[in-house]
Amino acid sequence: MKNIIDKIRQIYPVSDEALQALQDNMRLRYYPKGTYIVQSGVTDHLVYFIEEGVTRSVFHHNGEDTTTWFSQEGDITFGMDSLYYKQPSVESIETLSDCKIYVIEIDKLNALYEKYIDIANWGRILHQNVNKELSHIFVERLQLSPKERYERFNQCHPGLVNRVKLKYIAAFLGISIYTLSRVRAKK
Repeated sequence: MKNIIDKIRQIYPVSDEALQALQDNMRLRYYPKGTYIVQSGVTDHLVYFIEEGVTRSVFHHNGEDTTTWFSQEGDITFGMDSLYYKQPSVESIETLSDCKIYVIEIDKLNALYEKYIDIANWGRILHQNVNKELSHIFVERLQLSPKERYERFNQCHPGLVNRVKLKYIAAFLGISIYTLSRVRAKK
């Protein structure tokens, strides 16, 4: 669990005791590439901690898929509506590589939030950071050129462009695959 623990501690100094309690409540799962670990329209009861691999969050609408987020080593991923409201997820989460993932039931994670203030603070700061990043992504789509969005993506997610399909990155950036190809060709 090195990648997960390192990422948790980058966000907040969680104690060894709290980390052990978190680990004691997790189960290890392996998911092959192309698996939907969260399905839109289904209430999911798990939070996924990625030790190895890459996933994408995706909305399905009118036969089109729009990638809204990427998660990789050390990150967590989940169906937001399921985690916060115990409702069906509006997005799916797909593995983009073979993944080694530790899972914890949402109810168990919530119990750990109540028992360990450092886990609660880690979760709060993690969600604040994600909310801030989502806000920046929204503004960048309105204000930055496709070239600037691509450059920002590479700064924020170094090396990810070599691990996922370009069409997913284009959708995430809100540009066409053709525009992304032109931007990449000019580099």
